[in-house]
Amino acid sequence: MEGKKLLNRYQIMELIGQGGMALVYKAKDTLLNRVVAVKVLKSEFNENEQFIKKFKRESQAAASLSHNNIVSVFDVGVEDNNHFIVMEYVEGDTLKEYIQKKGKLSWKETAYISKQIALALDHAHKNKIIHRDIKPHNILITEDLIPKVTDFGIARAITTSTITLVEETMGSVHYISPEQARGGFVDERSDLYSLGIVMFEMLTGRVPLDADNAISVAIKHIQEEIEFHEDDLDDIPESMEELVLKLIKKNPNDRYENAKDLIQDLVAVQNGEKVKNIKSRDKRTRILPGIKPVQKPKSVDADTKKSQNKSNNIYRKPAFWIMASAIAVVVIVGLIFVASIFKVKDVQVPKVEGMEMTEAISLIEEAGLNYEIEKRENHPNIPENHVISQNPASSTYIKESQTVKLTVSEGPREVEVPDVIGKFEVEGIQELENFNFVVKEINRQFNEEIEKDIIYDQNPMPGLVLKEGSEIILYVSKGKDTVIMEDYKGKTVEEAKAAIQAAGLQVGNITEVVSEQFDKGLIIDQNPKSNEEVPRNSVVTLTVSKGKLQTKTINIRIQDYLDIDLDDEEIPTVNLKVVLISQDNGSSVEYEKKHKADETVSVELEGFGVQYYQVEIDGKQFSPEIITF
Repeated sequence: MEGKKLLNRYQIMELIGQGGMALVYKAKDTLLNRVVAVKVLKSEFNENEQFIKKFKRESQAAASLSHNNIVSVFDVGVEDNNHFIVMEYVEGDTLKEYIQKKGKLSWKETAYISKQIALALDHAHKNKIIHRDIKPHNILITEDLIPKVTDFGIARAITTSTITLVEETMGSVHYISPEQARGGFVDERSDLYSLGIVMFEMLTGRVPLDADNAISVAIKHIQEEIEFHEDDLDDIPESMEELVLKLIKKNPNDRYENAKDLIQDLVAVQNGEKVKNIKSRDKRTRILPGIKPVQKPKSVDADTKKSQNKSNNIYRKPAFWIMASAIAVVVIVGLIFVASIFKVKDVQVPKVEGMEMTEAISLIEEAGLNYEIEKRENHPNIPENHVISQNPASSTYIKESQTVKLTVSEGPREVEVPDVIGKFEVEGIQELENFNFVVKEINRQFNEEIEKDIIYDQNPMPGLVLKEGSEIILYVSKGKDTVIMEDYKGKTVEEAKAAIQAAGLQVGNITEVVSEQFDKGLIIDQNPKSNEEVPRNSVVTLTVSKGKLQTKTINIRIQDYLDIDLDDEEIPTVNLKVVLISQDNGSSVEYEKKHKADETVSVELEGFGVQYYQVEIDGKQFSPEIITF
């Protein structure tokens, strides 16, 4: 699939993930010049109508949602029988990978991440979509630590009969709600159960229920109660524990009713306040209709019976009915006449939210309505003397002269800027948002002394009194400025030098050695080694191959080096030594042995390129001679 261009627009770059039914590719949207993710149905399912429907259902469910914590769907299509979805590309890990890297998360980070997942679910549920497969594998964590829910592959619209086959509702078995495991009715509370299991895993680093096979795990979700181990609770507030345990109740009626209530309690836990929804909905009270007592019939005496019979005789006379009809006609005509005189018009309530007070009052009075300022309150975004809300809502029809109640802004409160220096980025942002400040910008820089992801400065400084909604700039440490070493083996010296300098490192000593494995001029070793993390500007030393040794034989006629006449004297014995000299003036003794002065000796030398050899006889050195290998 790499290299293919879908719809003449989406250029497939590389495979970045795969699941049971689809492959996910990184791609370039050539029309809008942006990177996207393209999810392509696996080829073996292209003729399977059930999988195609499931794939289309995912695109329809996700495309109907627009939220910062939900991965956006940009496009869907089919080309050459390839069914695909074009989605927002998110750079980062899945929540599962994030948990595995950190072991487990602090309760504060768990609350921060869970609140944003709950906001995504609240948005989906308000749009009548149940995800049905909430798990850490389906939550992406951006580089800015923003969670984004993805993979609506088994999502369904909420109806009064959202009951399907077990195999269709089955999400990942470790996170599945009991009702899903049974194949029963699922609603918003099923997603909240799965979120509770995810929160349990974030806090403890493990799934609460596990077994040798999927069926056993599903049965455990149906039958076994989930509890924290005592060791898990050392740093977790009691309110956080209760919140998670409420989410993972077996009976949906014992859980949170909706994501909004969960969000309220998460905010309370973060602020150290008392949670509101833990005990209020543990059980529902069913009110039965009252039963009236049975009364005995009263005895009727003779005089009473006579009176009743007399009354009944009056109702049977025609004159009574003629008079009653005449009176009824008069009353009805009178009521119609009075209604026509005093009829009140229906008036459409104008939209005044966000308007300045005088403008809003003028518009209300022009519509023939009265107004009442019900209350005034601070608001971080709406200016002073502007309408925050109205009751009844705009476009509602009410009777003329009725009253529209207004809530009016007193403008933002003035709040002291909290000190978030020294806190983790995620905690600092949360604290500022709790005070209704806006984090405008995050500047990340390397810092040799401050741990990664810790805030080391803020602007404006803490302690200043500013209005709610004011913008704050944070400065966050990227940790030490380090580089992960590449593997330079097999590269040429020039290629290795270029890569080292591009990584912000320095080239150190380069040593040449013989290598039977690498050709001449290629890197065979390095220091530091590949995949080591080193400070930027570190020195990298390289070892380069000289290539394989070459051999060459030289013939040395000893008498050519001696000033003697071999015919007149007895032939002497001499000590012959041959020294090989490299281009860097290094030397090595390659041959040393005693010979008669009239011998010619063959010596085999090993070396590279152009070198020198030097003959030494009985300690006397002769001029070096060139040898080419």
